[in-house]
Amino acid sequence: MMYDIPVTLIMFNRPDTLMEVFEEIRRVQPAKLYVICDGPREGREDDRLKVAQCRSYVESHIDWDCELHRVYAEKNMGCRDRVYTGISEVLKHESSTVILEDDVVPAPAFFPYMRQMLRAYADDKKVMMVSGTNLVRDYRMPGPYCFSCFSSIWGWGTWARAWKLYDVDVKDWPQRKKDRSLVGVYGLLSYPFLKLDVERVYTKQKDTWDIQWDYCRHVHRGLGIVPRENLVRNIGFEREDATHTKGETHEDFSYGDMKLPLPENLPIVRDRDYDRAYLKKYFGVGKVLNFVEKKLKGQS
Repeated sequence: MMYDIPVTLIMFNRPDTLMEVFEEIRRVQPAKLYVICDGPREGREDDRLKVAQCRSYVESHIDWDCELHRVYAEKNMGCRDRVYTGISEVLKHESSTVILEDDVVPAPAFFPYMRQMLRAYADDKKVMMVSGTNLVRDYRMPGPYCFSCFSSIWGWGTWARAWKLYDVDVKDWPQRKKDRSLVGVYGLLSYPFLKLDVERVYTKQKDTWDIQWDYCRHVHRGLGIVPRENLVRNIGFEREDATHTKGETHEDFSYGDMKLPLPENLPIVRDRDYDRAYLKKYFGVGKVLNFVEKKLKGQS
């Protein structure tokens, strides 16, 4: 049986990781496949060859009855503009989609999990996305999934109703910064990191789109579904061609064992214990001290 939720694949110039991700998409044979691909950077012959190789690989390896939609850029748009315009194009035509980037390899349970969650919560405006990754594996989640303010885009899905709230320019940030209305999401210790990240995308110092998506959910108090078991492996860390994780290290997020179907009667409330564990892990005392140290060095 073919997969009946539209799948969106975001790729650029990494044919080796793309092939591994695509083979997992190929296993489930989505009836609709949207492929978002940026154009090569000016003056980069290596880009031209690798982008062409990625596009050719996908198109030549679709060996099932598939409605392929090419969302290709001829010139380089950059991470921010290519991804957000691409997802916007997909959700202009679809009510929901599963989204995979070219360095996140899904487990076999990922696709049925996403199908069930995207259908079960399609009409609940409190839920704005479904994630396939649990970034806080040490937290003992009481159920098979929880609802969190902090859900990862390493293998995820969303609905057109949620994405229409997205503003890549975060135009209301000056007012939000002034009234500090988002302190309640992060807490006093971690709020400076949110503030710094949003300021960077507001002033276009950082070429990304995902900070704005987090911001969108925080502003609308939207929740993301986080699975207890990890259903995605990120194979893009520490590579020289990584976009935002170059030089970083990360623990091994091996696949977990998820039994499907999942219950659909969990209360749709923020799991504050999970969120506290997330904030402690990624925005804890060590990061605060490192942040302060860098600020002091910058002033000296």
